[in-house]
Amino acid sequence: MQVTRRGSIGVALALGLTAVSGAAQAAMSCDSLTTVTPEASTITSAAIVTPPATIGGAAVSVPFCRVQGTARPSFDSEIKFEVWLPPTAADWTGRMKVNGTGGYAGATPYARLAQDIGDGFITAGSNMGHDGGEAASWTMNHPEKVKDWGLRAHYYVATAAKTLSLAFYDKPVAHSYFEGCSNGGRQAMMMAQNYPELFDGIVAGAPSMFYPDILFWLLWTGKTLTPVFGQPAVLSSAKRSLITERVLAKCDAIDGLADGQITNPRACSFDIDTLGPSGENLLTAQELATVKAMYAGTTNEDTGQQRYSGAKFGSEANFDPNFADNGGYGPFIGHYVYSMLSPPYEWRRDINWSTVYDRAKAALSPITAAPSPDIRAFTSRGGKLIQYHGWNDSVVPPDGSLAYFFALTQFEKLQHLPDHAFDRQVEKLSPQVVAATAQAFGKRVREYHRLFMLPAVSHCGGGTGPNAIGGGAPEPTAALRNAEHHVVSAVIKWVEEGVAPEKIVASRIVSGAVVRQRPVCPYPAQAAYNGSGSIDDAANFSCVTPKLQERTISSTDILLIQNSLRQRDLKLPNR
Repeated sequence: MQVTRRGSIGVALALGLTAVSGAAQAAMSCDSLTTVTPEASTITSAAIVTPPATIGGAAVSVPFCRVQGTARPSFDSEIKFEVWLPPTAADWTGRMKVNGTGGYAGATPYARLAQDIGDGFITAGSNMGHDGGEAASWTMNHPEKVKDWGLRAHYYVATAAKTLSLAFYDKPVAHSYFEGCSNGGRQAMMMAQNYPELFDGIVAGAPSMFYPDILFWLLWTGKTLTPVFGQPAVLSSAKRSLITERVLAKCDAIDGLADGQITNPRACSFDIDTLGPSGENLLTAQELATVKAMYAGTTNEDTGQQRYSGAKFGSEANFDPNFADNGGYGPFIGHYVYSMLSPPYEWRRDINWSTVYDRAKAALSPITAAPSPDIRAFTSRGGKLIQYHGWNDSVVPPDGSLAYFFALTQFEKLQHLPDHAFDRQVEKLSPQVVAATAQAFGKRVREYHRLFMLPAVSHCGGGTGPNAIGGGAPEPTAALRNAEHHVVSAVIKWVEEGVAPEKIVASRIVSGAVVRQRPVCPYPAQAAYNGSGSIDDAANFSCVTPKLQERTISSTDILLIQNSLRQRDLKLPNR
């Protein structure tokens, strides 16, 4: 694949300040920032906001310079962005944070901006190139807008923020950060893979970085759980909750503690057939087949070949029968991949997991996917990446995050081989090789990447487990927004002080009160009860690493690891 990378930030900043004369510039006033011209962008408004104020439903309590602009990298682009700057250099920490958004975005994340400006960041966000939230109509006949949403928007937002910083304070951003979950997590991984010069620290939550594979998983869940649109789901909410209760009864205590959550669902052995017609008859044959299909993941209906992983034991209560239809993911394929088809593509009629899957993956991967373990351009300049995922996530199955960690360890081992030798090793991967390589090269990977798996937590913070860690998941209370309890604070400490997070204490907050805290540990370590004290107190748990033979690597893991390694050269397409 012929690829190109974006230009350097230094060049972008130079271009952005063409409206300002002289080599050494005095700081500009807020309202004069409308004369600054960031790359491919126009600043439409700049004014001081004085509290109290509410913007986009978010209350702000500190004064700041609010800058609005539009980036137009293509003839059909309209990336509306906002950059909020502390009013003086004395109010600024020297940090910048850009915020990702989930789903189709379509709106600026004002709540995140409001918190960031109170914390002294330059903060930025955008509509990702379109308005309208979760409707898929914006994708029809707008391939350039899809590219903006898929890969370009945050480049122009971040470049604008850095350009404005230099103009406003007469000094550059000292440290830059990115956070996001779900599609925001995918965006985070796109930043590390394709724009390595933009950010020093990145937090990627539940990242849909294998995007076409996740897209087809979502459609699989829609067809599996609700075969006929508008009709009741095959598995009722009560049945889904019942299955989870039975899984917990079998597997909750396998970690030595019965606490209503499974520390590692991959260690759970549960025979779902015991609930079917040949067992307790709590599930009909169709219900049994449905939950099995959710566990199995996507498969090629012609060959039976596995395509992607599925949901984990314990996540059944979080299955969403209407996610695919409500999210507009089928129409997205029709609009972008099959736009010229007549009659128009209709996903419930035309979907398959063979030819349609392959065509969509080929079309979408270059502009939406970030599966490559080759992030050397990011890490070689000191970049740090924190990734987290809920074990009960049935929207973006957690196996993808585990596979990425394993792919990073494989890449550390194989990166110096020529392509033909590298590919031969990828083809020969086995569970034994993956486990041994993870043990041998995991320490090296953890110098720049740490993965935290959250028990009993579903997509971007739902579920019943402690989920408040920030970074796109629920925010902990203000008193807990520190490196011990908050992933963004943790990546800041890692970048600026060189102190890597050995654990993050996740909080479960109910009605504003913390009811349980647990440490989550860098994978493959996990939290273990010390044997005494409250099970809701994180101090009574330690991070332990299971013995190598206790880590199971499945054939699906091998598939996903190979998927990542084979796409190691996936970068941005030529514009």
